[in-house]
Amino acid sequence: MPQISLIIPLYNAEKYLEACLSSVAAQSFRDFEVLCINDGSKDKTEEIVNAFVAKDSRFKLINQENAGCSAARNHGISIAEAPYIAFLDQDDMLHPQAFETLYYMVTKFNADVAAFKNKTVPDDFVAQDIKQYNLEELDYKFSTTPFEDFFAGKKNGRGGSVLVWNRLYSKNAVKGLEFPVNVQPAEDTIYTLKVLFQIKNMVTTDAELLFYRDSSTSVMNQGKTEKYVKSHALAAQVMYEYFIKSGLAQGERKKLIIHYLARFIFKSLVSQPLRLPPEKSKRYDFWNFARECVAILMQGGAYEAKVLGWRFNLATKLFLKKYYLLARALV
Repeated sequence: MPQISLIIPLYNAEKYLEACLSSVAAQSFRDFEVLCINDGSKDKTEEIVNAFVAKDSRFKLINQENAGCSAARNHGISIAEAPYIAFLDQDDMLHPQAFETLYYMVTKFNADVAAFKNKTVPDDFVAQDIKQYNLEELDYKFSTTPFEDFFAGKKNGRGGSVLVWNRLYSKNAVKGLEFPVNVQPAEDTIYTLKVLFQIKNMVTTDAELLFYRDSSTSVMNQGKTEKYVKSHALAAQVMYEYFIKSGLAQGERKKLIIHYLARFIFKSLVSQPLRLPPEKSKRYDFWNFARECVAILMQGGAYEAKVLGWRFNLATKLFLKKYYLLARALV
């Protein structure tokens, strides 16, 4: 049985896929499986994966009808054989010592999750002259309060990193947790908060073990659209129902979630739409759509703007009354 199951959701991934999979094949730690979940690709994705499958039995191709990134990840989780699972996006690359370092961390500290840093690289990045790490000389931080640590030192309830691919997870520790299939982007936020709430401990290092490709096709570079707003509104509703409405989060943890939700909603449904609108002819329709989403969340109890302070609370009130330019001046 492999020790690590790497889950890679794939959709029309041919542009960067060979580099991505080559970085996995080059890992110094060898005891792993790679679950390539082909989510209905129409390009040469399947052909590229099959080339790796033919020469390396650790690579596995799993085809499914197009159902989205979350469904692909959930599929991978359901068939993963290893005691530890990890995620990788199709356009990113692993440092050659990524698995070696992560496995060292989780076994040395008996940790539920091991976390690391990533390095942002340009679209045309080619791995060469990569820094090598001495694992015994790296600094590690072990914590028994990973959920609280997520918020520690973060102003305005911002929280820490919600990236799912800069961590190695004990499958037992995250048992029962899945990605929301109707949310993308923002599915990572939901999964990360659920994980941090559920696990007992986590070990972290500042070592940069993943190369994040800043490509024009990445979600972060697609701009703010109605799809973006709708997805984040759905994510906020899911988090509210999971943590608050269900009664799961209590005491200080409940306060942390309420504040985080308020910040999350304000940023993605008010501030970003106002500051980064589409072209002028479409912006008022866009703002009206975002406003409707905010109103629904506020009426349902998910959004408590008052916890953000007077300025953002006022901006929200102006936004809801369609005084968009006045609200924009406050964000």
